[in-house]
Amino acid sequence: MKQTTLGLLLLLTSSACLGGSDVWETLFKEKLMEANAGNSNAQYDVGAMYQNGRGVAADRKKAIEWYRKAAAQNDQKAISRLKLIQSNEERFSKTVARAESGDVESQYDLGNMYTEGVGVDADPKKAMAWYEKAAGQGYEKAQYKLGLYYYEGHGSGKDLSQAFKLFRSSAERGYPAAQFHLGKMYASGQGVKRNYKTAQEWLGKAAEGGYNEARREMTEIAELLEDRHAGKKPEPVKRARAVRKPASTPVPSQSQLYTYENLMLASWNRDSEPVAYLPSAINNCRVEDSKLVCFSDDQSRETAAGSIKFKTKAIVSDLSQDGIFEIIYRNLVIDADEVSSRKKNSTEEVVGSTTIESASMNYEVKTGWGKEHRLHCHFKDISTLSCLKNGTYAFLLESPQALVVGK
Repeated sequence: MKQTTLGLLLLLTSSACLGGSDVWETLFKEKLMEANAGNSNAQYDVGAMYQNGRGVAADRKKAIEWYRKAAAQNDQKAISRLKLIQSNEERFSKTVARAESGDVESQYDLGNMYTEGVGVDADPKKAMAWYEKAAGQGYEKAQYKLGLYYYEGHGSGKDLSQAFKLFRSSAERGYPAAQFHLGKMYASGQGVKRNYKTAQEWLGKAAEGGYNEARREMTEIAELLEDRHAGKKPEPVKRARAVRKPASTPVPSQSQLYTYENLMLASWNRDSEPVAYLPSAINNCRVEDSKLVCFSDDQSRETAAGSIKFKTKAIVSDLSQDGIFEIIYRNLVIDADEVSSRKKNSTEEVVGSTTIESASMNYEVKTGWGKEHRLHCHFKDISTLSCLKNGTYAFLLESPQALVVGK
C-alpha cells in the first residue's frame, strides 16, 4: 500500500471515533500529492473534493481546473463531470428565470441547487431564501427543507421552535419526511413538549407514507414505554439498539483461546470476495487500545444508480477468549455520480449517507459518512466466522490463511 495511504491509516486509527473532519483533510492532502504528480484518478478526486467542499473549502473554479487536468489525460469520469457541470449551469440559469417569475416548484428547485452546489456555488443563505419563497406559497417540500435548516442549524443557526412550525405545516399537508421529523421532535421534547403518543401518531403516518425509518423510531419508543411499565429506568429515545447474539456460540477448549492475532493473520472473505471491515486483501488493520481498527483502500461500486467511490472504517472490539466480538463500521463516500445517484424503489444497500425525498423512496447518495452498521460475530472454527448484521441478517466469513494458522 502506498506510503500516503499508510499515513492516513495511522492518523485515522489514533481516534476511536468513526468520523471527523481530519479524515477529509488528510485524504485531500494525499490525493493532492498524487494529483500534482500527474495521477489522473487523483486529479479527478481532487476536483470532486473541491466541488463538494470535502477536506478543503468548496471552490468550483478549482474543481473545474482539476477536472480539466484529468480530462486532458482522457479520464472519462472527468470528461463526463465537465459535461455535467456545463449542463447544470444551463439548468440553473433556466431555473432562476422561472423562479423569479413566481413558479413555486422552480423556487424549491433553486433552493436545492444552492443547497447542493449544483450549477452554482453552494450558498445556504440563498438556499433558505428560495425555500422561504416557496414555503410562503404553501409548498410542503420547501417547508420541510427550510425546517431542516433550522433543525440542524445550517445557514442562520438552530431554531427548534421555527423548525417545529415548519415541520408541522408540511406534515399536515401529508409530507412523510416532515411527519417523521415532527414525530422525532415530539419524542425527544425538542422545540415542543414531549408527547410519546403524538410522536407515535406522526411516525405512524410517516411509515404509512413509505418513510421506513419511522418504523425503527416507533419500535424504540414502544420499547422505552414498555421498560417504563415494567418499572425499569427510562433511557433516551435515541439509544443504541441492542444487537441480538447468534443462537449458538462456540465453546472453546483450553488449548484454543481466540485473540486479535487470529483475526489479524487471516484474510477474511465473504462469498470469495474480501471484506472491508476485517483484515483482508483490500484494507490495513492494526491493534490499538484493545481494539482492532481497519481502514480500507478505495473501493467502487457500479450499480443501477451509477458509480460510487468509498472507503470503509471499522472498529473491532470486545473480543472474548471464546471468540465472540463486535464490529462497528461505516462507509466514507468520496464521490458519487451526480447524474445517476438518484434511485427509485431500489433494494440495494446504500453505501453512504442519503437524503430521502419522498414516499416513493427516491434518494440521493451523498459524499460523507454513511450510517453505522453493527456486526456481532463469533468463531465457528479457526477459519470461519458467523456474523449477524444489525441484529437481523446472518452470514459466514471464511479465510484460507486461517486454515494454515490453525494447523
